[in-house]
Order: sequence, then C-alpha cells, then structure tokens
Amino acid sequence: MTAIRFYTHPVSNFAAKVEIVLRLKRIAFVALAPPDGYGSPAYKAIVPAGTIPAIVDGDLVLSESETIVEYLEEAYGEPRLLPGDPAERARLRLLARFHDTRLEPPLRALFAQMNPFGRQRAAVDAEMASFRTRLADLARMTRPDPWLGGARLTLADTAYPATLHLARRMFEILGDPLALPPALEPWRARLEAVEEVAVVLRSADEAITAWLRSKNAL
Repeated sequence: MTAIRFYTHPVSNFAAKVEIVLRLKRIAFVALAPPDGYGSPAYKAIVPAGTIPAIVDGDLVLSESETIVEYLEEAYGEPRLLPGDPAERARLRLLARFHDTRLEPPLRALFAQMNPFGRQRAAVDAEMASFRTRLADLARMTRPDPWLGGARLTLADTAYPATLHLARRMFEILGDPLALPPALEPWRARLEAVEEVAVVLRSADEAITAWLRSKNAL
C-alpha cells in the first residue's frame, strides 16, 4: 500500500492531531512541507484549500484536521479510536469539536502577541482569561477516567496534547504560567507519556522554540 502524503508543519497543533492519529493507527505516511509554503499556488495545485494539515491518499485529497482524522478512523483498521455506541461517539465528537471551535481560538489569537515589541497587554490578558475559561468548561464537561472516553484513548483525546503543550510554552513567555484544572492535569500528563504523542510533541517543541526566537520572545 502506498504511504499517505501528509502535508504538515511542526508548529501546527492541528497537524499534530493528524500525525498522532496516523501513528496510533500505524498508518504509513510521508510527512511533507507544502511546496513554496501553505497558501502558495504550487501547494493549491495539490490541495485546493491551501491549508495544513492535508493528506493525499491515492486519488483522495483532504484538508481540515477533523475531516482527516474521521476519514482515517473509518478507512483504516485497529486500533479503533471511536466506540461503537452512537451516543458515546457523539459525546466524544462534541469534545473534539470543543477543542477546535472553543478552546483553540483564543490561543491562536495570542500568536500576534508573541513579539514583545507592540504587544498589547490588555488583549493578551483577555485571550489568556478566555483560554482558562474554556479549560474550566472542559473540566465541567468531562472527567477523564483515564481518558476522555474511559478505558481507551480516542479521537477526542488526540485533539488536545499539542494545543496544551503550545499553550504552556506561550503562557510562560507571556508571564502568566498555565495551570490546568486539577481534574485535567493527570490526563494531560498521561497523554504526554503516550509514545505516539511524545514523539510528535518533541518535534513540535523544537519548532516552537525556533518560532518563539523568530518572534524575539526568547
């Protein structure tokens, strides 16, 4: 079987989610940078949306991380990363979408604030407070035992580790270190101890350090 072509960037937390799923499901892939950068005409000739992450699996071209991981779950075999029960599948999809639509956006809004020159403290404090509020909401929505779906790690879990890791690095730079709600901290630590997660975070951390340096934040 031909390996999936996986277009990625090591700082992208959404790309990290896809890579974690590829590794957990032991799917052969080749990681590639978008030719001439994402959004370029050369890349759009391959992936019309011009965004990352994206995959090319035979004749199929997919972008958007949630679409990609749902496809990988349906098209490839064990280990299954969603349960069979429809209600439980829906609950876990809700938690995954909460990450994408509620938790991640205030962190992304802080990207423009990482350069200390021109940083707007009021905007930084507002987005950091919003991120912490979303984490508190997540803690009210679920009690990992040990994972969001219970005994087995699922697609819902894979959405979070890269974002939480990036947030911790950014909040430290911004002078207000991040502490997760007590109900979530053991889960975060367990996630980072999973080898398929750890290898992705190690690569991401190197890229995050380089990115922070480029922003004069280190």
